[in-house]
Amino acid sequence: PKGRVAIIGHSAGGWISRVYLSKINYGGKIYGGSDLVHSVVTLGSPLGNAPGAAFAGVGWCNKEALPSGVRGLAVAGKGFPGDSSGKFTQNCYAFCCNDGTDGTKYDGDGVTPVHSSLYFEGAEKVVIEDCSHFAWTDVFGGSIVAPDLTEKYREKGGYWYGSDGKIDEWASWLLGV
Repeated sequence: PKGRVAIIGHSAGGWISRVYLSKINYGGKIYGGSDLVHSVVTLGSPLGNAPGAAFAGVGWCNKEALPSGVRGLAVAGKGFPGDSSGKFTQNCYAFCCNDGTDGTKYDGDGVTPVHSSLYFEGAEKVVIEDCSHFAWTDVFGGSIVAPDLTEKYREKGGYWYGSDGKIDEWASWLLGV
């Protein structure tokens, strides 16, 4: 390779990107991607430690600092409170929390609470207002899986991390602007 690249990881792709950067054995493989990567951006990624097997990999990542020579940016969306965005959101927030609460006291992107998205030691942090985890109205079934969240997403203008205007709030960091 002639140069180094940036990795952008959305949702679980954020912590998986951190595994790729590591030079420590993970599941029988050492990826060492930090030799090929100059920056990593995580978008609405569940990065905070939480109980359960689903967060074992996240906990593993949190034992290792951001590799030298790699910049990091953790991006969280907010505006979708756990107490008023429906049961789907409340349950997602409760799943991502290590304090055993029911998810109602958190704000986030409708899937990942802010505190979990920003739990990335050594990375810079950005919080984007009225930014949803996913483009709920753009796929079949969004209103079936998460009806309250889909409606709130529509009411707030339908913005997620990949929407025009929202991209500018985090990509400018990546471009050094």
